Amino acid sequence: MRKAAVWIAIALVACSGKKETGAGSGAASASGAASGAASGAAKASGAASGVAAASGSAPASGAGSAAAPADAAGSAAAAPARPLYYDAALTGADLDGRSLRELALMRNWIFARAGHTFRKQWLRDYFTAQPWYHAAAKDDDSKISATDRANTKLIADREAGFTRDQLVAMRDAIVAKANKTGDDLVELSLLSTRLGTWVSADAGGADAGTVDTTRSPLEDPNRLDALLALDDLSNLSRRDLRILRNTVYARRGRPFKSELLQQWFGQMDWYHPDDSYTDARLTAIDQKNIHLIKSVEDQLGGPLTDSEHKREEGWFAES
Repeated sequence: MRKAAVWIAIALVACSGKKETGAGSGAASASGAASGAASGAAKASGAASGVAAASGSAPASGAGSAAAPADAAGSAAAAPARPLYYDAALTGADLDGRSLRELALMRNWIFARAGHTFRKQWLRDYFTAQPWYHAAAKDDDSKISATDRANTKLIADREAGFTRDQLVAMRDAIVAKANKTGDDLVELSLLSTRLGTWVSADAGGADAGTVDTTRSPLEDPNRLDALLALDDLSNLSRRDLRILRNTVYARRGRPFKSELLQQWFGQMDWYHPDDSYTDARLTAIDQKNIHLIKSVEDQLGGPLTDSEHKREEGWFAES
């Protein structure tokens, strides 16, 4: 029930008067200003009506520090919305001040144009609401230019560049808000996944109370203490499934050779790799959950290799 309410809230925001500009050229400003009174979907010129930008800051280009988003408080008019898609090469300035949600939309916009079908509900709902989007049985890679591919990598690098301290600060800023939007709920979900700790939408931050089964096991790894159901995995991409399967091992201290997995779990405060690790540490529940996750991976084409994961981590698919 709670999960349904969250996605209904997100869908309502996506259909609200707030507007995100879809397409832009290079580092140019947004093709249209955000209109608080605008309604309905934007026409298929690349601009799209969607949810308002979530709060949070991103590391500046080439630096580890976060660039603060512009403060529009007190200004006579809202600043123009920045585009989510650029048909020319991105610059670091185009990514400064973007939230995890915005960066994910920017990266996945490229694949949505190629007809990519999204497993993640929030991405599926967002792009399905765009009049230009048409899901296809297979991505049309001819619609992804060399510039698109370079831009995707730049966006992925920015997403991966957040430090744990920055992610925590972004989380705390949203948790402190009195009135949270559907965008905020998406952002908290993404932050929970990156931090490996459930972030409650209620005041108080991380919820150490009873485990809510509406939470994704990626958002709340404590859910792995119990048996998962197929429905728990229905919203996860192949990349997500690989991470979740290895989360079972990471919780028992398994070290990883993969740099991607080292980087991912290195941001979890609960992860403590142990060179003496063996699979004997896995519980019966661990083994059953691994088997279930692996079965879904097999249905989707098999577990990702590290090179395939690199593509899905930031080059050519959703995450």
